[in-house]
Amino acid sequence: MKRSVRLTWSNLKVGGLVLAVVAVALWASFTGGGTSIFESKNKFLCYFKNVDGLVNGSPVWMAGVEVGNVRSIRLVNIDSLAQVEVTCAVTTDVWPRITPKAKVLLGSIGFLGDKYLEIIPHPDRDDPIADGGVVQTMDAGDAKAVFKEAEQAASHASAVMGNLDTLLAKMNRGEGALGKLANDDALYVNLTRLTADLTALTADLQKNQVRVVESMEQLSTSVSDLARQVQDNSGTLGKLINDPKLYDNLESTSARLDSIMTAINSAQGSLGLMVNDTSLYVEMADLMARMNTLLKDIQDNPRKYFKFSVF
Repeated sequence: MKRSVRLTWSNLKVGGLVLAVVAVALWASFTGGGTSIFESKNKFLCYFKNVDGLVNGSPVWMAGVEVGNVRSIRLVNIDSLAQVEVTCAVTTDVWPRITPKAKVLLGSIGFLGDKYLEIIPHPDRDDPIADGGVVQTMDAGDAKAVFKEAEQAASHASAVMGNLDTLLAKMNRGEGALGKLANDDALYVNLTRLTADLTALTADLQKNQVRVVESMEQLSTSVSDLARQVQDNSGTLGKLINDPKLYDNLESTSARLDSIMTAINSAQGSLGLMVNDTSLYVEMADLMARMNTLLKDIQDNPRKYFKFSVF
């Protein structure tokens, strides 16, 4: 005997509710990503030349944290670099960090290469973009170049640290000039001695400077006193400078000497004749010659001029 199944209205309502819950769960799983479907979100647009397998619902990360998901992907072919438009929704708590200088990078997850979008905020704290605004994209090649440069910088820093460790080890062992400076106290002793000598030399220079200043002050005082004496017509120098008698006497003496020299040059007087008349010189020279002859003859023949008799 065949049994008939009757569905009541209450059973239909329960079944419909279950279907609705399952549908909402499926929608949330495809649209909410790792974020809650009840969180308030803002949307932004970004344009790529090729999304390389990005799909609706792919996660959107910021600093490794999932902050939203991809809502839609469509071809737009605006230009050669903007052929695919991607709409993303992110939570409002990270929206202040999405500024006009922020960038969006397309990346891969895991071995299978599932795609995701990474938001790279800019350090400058500008105002956020408007809801539905456009965020500039960054080519993966640019990011790889940045990472490569970072790796090279880290490698270079590691090499520098290694060289520094080697240098410090040599210094600790007393090798090389730096090792000698670090371990030998002779340089310290010499520097200490040099500092002491320089201190003593500086003190001597200061003392000498004081003596020089005192000497200069004394000289200045002496010059001032001399100038005062000259101005007051006191002392020998003051007399010489201010008394006209000395000048008059010098002028008179100069005039007399000039008269005498004129007379001599004119062969006037005895001195003038002696200076200008050569006959006197000749007679005196002849007289001196005859006197020399007479004296020599007296020395040779004294009996001729002197006669001695005892008795």
